[in-house]
Amino acid sequence: MIKFQSVRAHQRATSLLSAMILVALLMLPLACATIGKQRSINKVKAEFEATWILEEWHIKGQAVSPPKVEGRFIVRDNAIVLILINRAGKSAWSHYAYGKYTLDASTFSMGLDKAETFKESTSGFTLSRKLPWEGMKPFEISRENNQLHMRCPDGGLEIIVDGNTLHIKRGGKIVRTYRRAGVK
Repeated sequence: MIKFQSVRAHQRATSLLSAMILVALLMLPLACATIGKQRSINKVKAEFEATWILEEWHIKGQAVSPPKVEGRFIVRDNAIVLILINRAGKSAWSHYAYGKYTLDASTFSMGLDKAETFKESTSGFTLSRKLPWEGMKPFEISRENNQLHMRCPDGGLEIIVDGNTLHIKRGGKIVRTYRRAGVK
């Protein structure tokens, strides 16, 4: 039991304790929101950050699978690597790109630092180092039907993660389907 020297000392201690409790109660929603956001970020990272292996590529209305096409989409440690090889057409080509990304609970942005496309023809090889876009491409993150959706605000590109499957859509149509590496 605490004994106070006077009523005034008791009142000061009680006022101080009340103020501390009030501050703690006012800070509680902020602390809970911060913890909730961190859990959301961790959940998004766990779903999206992986090495993705190309399973199917839709080219000119046809679904093409390995070995005619190959690819990897690697998303890890704020770095992106994209490898695409297409042997399905008359002339083979391959595309290699790498860059960076940022990710939080509601947005994803990616940018490419370097890209190279090699095309093979009867006259030899050609090389292009043109980036598909400049700067960081933003995506808004949402959840729909237990899937992680990342949509570019311009409406052109969408990434959907459904468990161990990742779809890339352009204009509402699936362009490529990947599966998470290590999962059959």
